[in-house]
Amino acid sequence: MIKILIVDDEKWTRETIKQFGKWDQYGIEIIGEAGDGQEGLRLIEQRSPDIVITDMKMPGVDGMELLQIMADRFPQVQLIVASGYDDFNFMRQAIRSRVNEYLLKPINAEELNLALEKCINEIKSSSQTQFYKPISFSSKDISALIMEYKKTITSFLQELNIDGFENVIHRYFNEFKKVTGVDSNVIAKIEHEFILTLEELMIKNNFNVHEVFENNGELNSEFDLSLDRVMKKQQDLGKRYIEYMIDINKRKSKLNLEEIKEYIERNFADIDISLEVLANKFFVSKEYLSKTFKNVYGCNITEFIVSRRMEYAKKLLQGKEFQIKSIAQMVGYEDISYFYRVFKKYFKTSPGEMRQG
Repeated sequence: MIKILIVDDEKWTRETIKQFGKWDQYGIEIIGEAGDGQEGLRLIEQRSPDIVITDMKMPGVDGMELLQIMADRFPQVQLIVASGYDDFNFMRQAIRSRVNEYLLKPINAEELNLALEKCINEIKSSSQTQFYKPISFSSKDISALIMEYKKTITSFLQELNIDGFENVIHRYFNEFKKVTGVDSNVIAKIEHEFILTLEELMIKNNFNVHEVFENNGELNSEFDLSLDRVMKKQQDLGKRYIEYMIDINKRKSKLNLEEIKEYIERNFADIDISLEVLANKFFVSKEYLSKTFKNVYGCNITEFIVSRRMEYAKKLLQGKEFQIKSIAQMVGYEDISYFYRVFKKYFKTSPGEMRQG
């Protein structure tokens, strides 16, 4: 039997999941349920489930933290998120943790069972092949190079710059070949980080993977790959993503400010979002975009991004669930001191004072 654990602070949600699941048909046994992430972790350690269904917002250890821990300590467990929040930060963490499905509440029986089927197929597939476990690198040079590579290719993919993307792929893979200690696990990690980057970009642009790639299996990690094969695969997938985005944007006959505004609403927490990135993405000059946006909405692009970040930061501060440093990162600021300055200028009070008062 396949074992499943349900983690949600709302009892009615746990009962709904238990009622909707086709447990006997799929050969699944519910081995327990937990009302928060801490209890969920204890049961995971004790009972070793194959599948975990978890909420995102819970007291104590919430879903964000639980997914991070699961990705590090229990990468073999299949994950399904059942959340009442259509939130990009939650979805981004779900992607990073290789969640199988992100279901929105109220739970739909058909969607739940499709997610269960997907998990079962993954379990069967992983039992027939070597399971890749994310690794902690002993070499800080390799770790730093991979993260630098991911950040650089993300920039070129966002700019839809094919030539720049292909050039940077060649440059970094030549660097990987020179570094001592690049074994099969490191190559798998390079591939893993690239696929996560593509998935994040598709979520940000509100595309289903099947719209961009005919075969979702192309995004699956493979084993026994050489650096040259991984480089070729990443070149092909990245180029096809950029060509798809360029084609979509060229089909637009005129500037759609509402679409740009909606894009910002979904992605304001992205550290790299800016007037220049948006202008490149929607094939319009920075000057024209800035002027037209301000005429329609009464503020320029940068002001609008800041306003969305600040209002979301205020909401998170009122919830008192996250540290101020974490909130700064969640709304797009790596430098917490800069976040403090922007916040105080916007609200005329500091984040700490707002939380206290």
